[in-house]
Amino acid sequence: MKKRSALILLVGLFILTLNITPQAVGLPTGIQRYSHLTWTVNVAPRNITIMYYSEGGNMLAENRSTMSCLVTNISDDVVGTFHIGNVTVAANDTEIARDLVLGVWGTYTEWWPGFFVETGQSNIESLNETAYAAAERLPGNYLNGTMTSRYDNISVVVWNSTTEIYYHVDEECIVFDYEQDPTVFGEPQVTQLAYSLNSGVLVKGNTSYSFGVPYNLVISLVVPAPPPPPDFPAWPGIFIGPALIGGAILAVVIIAYTRLSRRN
Repeated sequence: MKKRSALILLVGLFILTLNITPQAVGLPTGIQRYSHLTWTVNVAPRNITIMYYSEGGNMLAENRSTMSCLVTNISDDVVGTFHIGNVTVAANDTEIARDLVLGVWGTYTEWWPGFFVETGQSNIESLNETAYAAAERLPGNYLNGTMTSRYDNISVVVWNSTTEIYYHVDEECIVFDYEQDPTVFGEPQVTQLAYSLNSGVLVKGNTSYSFGVPYNLVISLVVPAPPPPPDFPAWPGIFIGPALIGGAILAVVIIAYTRLSRRN
């Protein structure tokens, strides 16, 4: 009888746990056609940026504004409609990366990973090799500098439209840090790019330099949380309703357990 009583109590606890477990939210595992990505422009260039390679014209953005991409085609590059500041242009992500100086313009090897990279060990290794080659100290390479890479967890902002709450999750990334050697004129380029090993999306981009006119850009990915399943209530019922039901069930189980224990 004691075994039976213990089993009843365990079942009750299990039911309560099922009722209060929230929906897990993760980052997308891959980019597909018509995917819509959003980044926060944490720091925008103070001056006009000429979107030369994408033919987007003169771009002017504000701090805390939004940059987005609606993916329309995936081939060697990811093609989409990009929006940043006052510019909306159809281009591939390499062209946008060049316009925004998110990469290294090596004389012998260019490195423009863009906003999306291919995942998998062999692809990441190739990306890493190209990054180091672009910064290699060679005669005539204006972008001689130091390139390092590491694996790290980067905090990503997640927006839940159901609860209208922002929160953070850690995403495993490969992080590239580049610093150009001191230059005769202006300030050397310093760039950091972090890509999700899960989805290949640019999670964080930070680049700065000065060639007479200071340039600084910082962007960070914002991920929309997936909608809850149809039978999963929205906040605050997501916790309150199931918790009350689970609590009532647990109370009944405890009473039953107490009576059975007394009989024994």
